[in-house]
Order: sequence, then structure tokens, then C-alpha cells
Amino acid sequence: MTSQPHEVVGNGHSESVEILDCTLRDGSYAVDFQFTEETIRDVLVGLQGSGIRFIELGHGLGLNAAEALSKPSLVSDERCFEIASEFLAAADWGMFCIPGLAELDHLRRAAAAGMRFVRVGVDISDVTPAEEFVALAKQLGLATFTNLMKTNALDIDGVTDAAQRCARYGSDVVYLVDSAGGYLPFEVTQLFDAVGQSVDIPLGFHGHDNLGMANANALAAVSGGAAFVDTTLDGIGRGAGNTVTEAFAAILSGKSYGAHYDYRALGQLSESAVRPLSRLHDDRTYQLVGGLTRTHSSFFPLITRCAEVTDVDVFELMAAVAEIDRVNPTENLVMRTAATLAVR
Repeated sequence: MTSQPHEVVGNGHSESVEILDCTLRDGSYAVDFQFTEETIRDVLVGLQGSGIRFIELGHGLGLNAAEALSKPSLVSDERCFEIASEFLAAADWGMFCIPGLAELDHLRRAAAAGMRFVRVGVDISDVTPAEEFVALAKQLGLATFTNLMKTNALDIDGVTDAAQRCARYGSDVVYLVDSAGGYLPFEVTQLFDAVGQSVDIPLGFHGHDNLGMANANALAAVSGGAAFVDTTLDGIGRGAGNTVTEAFAAILSGKSYGAHYDYRALGQLSESAVRPLSRLHDDRTYQLVGGLTRTHSSFFPLITRCAEVTDVDVFELMAAVAEIDRVNPTENLVMRTAATLAVR
């Protein structure tokens, strides 16, 4: 199926809000990247029929991640391209893309297969790798989002600087990402208000639910001017999960945000296509402490291993490491920190 792609319009204080559903991408963590073709098809069709216009799919870590990390999906990137292109007409499909896991040629192949938007994911502490991917994506005619992963690691000035750099690269939208699920709503509103005043392009929000705040934070982002919000059906996703598609669609439908979503159909889709799936469950205490210390879940195994080796409390270690480096703590740093705790 073919159609004209949806325009990415607005600014940091847009009156309309677009849900970008990433059930089939971030949600894939909850099933160890094993979504079947049937589930992919059913979710794509159901989301499109409910008014969702931007749908992301593929491996949780994006283009080529299965090969680069030897963490295979049940359905390959190439097969995802085919399914999305076959079943979507009223909605645009896109993929996540982390420079280093993906190369520029992967972006070219996805665009040639019919992809309409790309989300370039970079750690907020170093956005430089996004530049050449954004430039190529624009050349390929893709709507180009830059996702500032681990946004919570920097203060407002640091986030503003990173967003401005991505805007200069040519990004159509910059996403602020609560990777550790540690923000509170008032912090999100302040952040979006400040960053929105510094850039002339729309902002988006991607939240996680470690502290049970993902939906509240998404609404706070909208109050601060966000034009795009990431969601997943039933809130499935990495770690504690994400903002809930059907719930957030209902919230928008009850407010003056220009919502055009059939939240009842989305609720039925969540019940039929997502809830029956076998789900992975992370330890709840890890998610809570991770949210409070703003530690990304990808570091939980490293911190746990070092805590066991040194016989210290894993959650005390997590908090101590976060005080030093919550962006990219090395094993050497974690072990030194654990050793310090062990002699107290």
C-alpha cells in the first residue's frame, strides 16, 4: 500500500498532539524480541484503524541491532519492512536507529523499502553521532526524529544545548527521553517549557514507568509544549514499561488537544493482541530504585554482578554509582565504588 507521508509540523508549543506508538519496537523487550508476524500485523492494522498515524516497529534497539548484538528478533528487519509496507496506508511506519549499531546503508535500505520516518537514538551526553544520520535521513526524504536517550542525566541547560545541536543538524523533531523513569511531572513541564523556548522545532516525550509516572509525565510534557508522545499498548516496554497507548489516547480525547484516536478500539486491541502474550517481568525493586536514582536498566546486570562479588547491597551500590556517573558507568568505576562501600 502507498500513500503520502504525514508531515511533521508545529513547534515546541503545538496545540495538537501526536501519539507515536512504539509497541512493536520498545514493547519487544517484554517478549525478548519475539513478536510473531501475526502479532505485528494485528497491531499495525489495529493501530492504524484507531487513528494512530506514526507507528514504530522492529528490534528494541533498532536497525541492525539483532545482528550487531547477536540478540535476534523472531522477525527480521527486512520482513518487518515488507509487512509494514503491505498493511499500512493511512499510517506511516518507521524504525529506531542507533549510530554504531546501524550503519548508513541500513538507513538507505529501510528508506528504499518504504520507511517514512526514522528515530535516531543517541546518548544525550554525546549527540555528535546523530549528525550524519540526520543529514542522510533528510536527503532520503524521511521525517527525522532525534531521540536524546538518558535525557535525565543532564540539567536543563545541558538538555537545551543538546536539543539545539540536533536542531542545527536538521532534525524535524527532538525527543526528550526519561530513560530511567525518574522524572516527576513538575520537572517534565519545566524541562519542556525551557527547551521549547530554545528551539524552533517540535519536541517529543518518551517516558518509562519506574515510579508509576509515565502517563502523568506524558501529560506534563504536553502541558510544557510537547507535540509528540511515545506510547505502547498496555504500557509494555523495556524495564518498567512505557506510557500506555489506550489510556493516553483517552486522556487526550477528554482534553482540548485535537485528539483523533479511537481509544475504545485501542483498549480492545491491547486486550486482544498484547495482554495474552507471555511477558518478561523485571524485579520491581530494581525498577523503583532505578527510577529514584535515575539509573538506566541496562546497567542493572553490571551493578548486580559487582555487588555480589564485593558482598555489598546492590541498591546502595546503585545509588552510589548514580552519584558519580549515571550515563555510562564502567565496570572499573562500579567495582571501585563497591570496594569503597565494602570497607565502611
